[in-house]
Amino acid sequence: MNDKHSHLWPQRHPHSEIEKRVDMAHQRAIGSPLNSELRLTLLVKHNAWLLSDLLSRTVEPFGISGVAYIAMMTLQSTPENLANPSELCSATGETRSNMTRITDELAAKGLIKRVANEEDRRRVDLSLTEEGMQLLRQVVPALREKIDAVFAVFNDETKAAFEGELIKLKQVLESQY
Repeated sequence: MNDKHSHLWPQRHPHSEIEKRVDMAHQRAIGSPLNSELRLTLLVKHNAWLLSDLLSRTVEPFGISGVAYIAMMTLQSTPENLANPSELCSATGETRSNMTRITDELAAKGLIKRVANEEDRRRVDLSLTEEGMQLLRQVVPALREKIDAVFAVFNDETKAAFEGELIKLKQVLESQY
């Protein structure tokens, strides 16, 4: 999905419409409606799209994409503020070629810099610049405010239970590899 226009997708296709179409496809393919597991899968996927879109819309006014934000936060989270492009690909799920484009854009904006790897001179690592760290100090509170507002509809007990169930789901999915 094109990051720039991903915010249009959920607005054009509400969850109920997606569910109807998937239900119809299942009816045609196997002669039975969606089961509760597939309905939950659709809800998780749709919510993931919406959260990804919220991230993108929140960071866009700061001049970066959602993927660029995740790459920058990955750099911020490392002990020495260094990571190689492969590590950023793993953190973001992006291809090497797309990560090259993203890091080129961040470097052109002065938000990250390329640093020679001390252990392997053939390798180049990436690091946040002071400008990049300053930008994150502005972006993180704005994003936290949006996310806090989304989850404000749940009390602490419900959030803890929800987190526990999502962790279980994640563990089951990870065991499939």
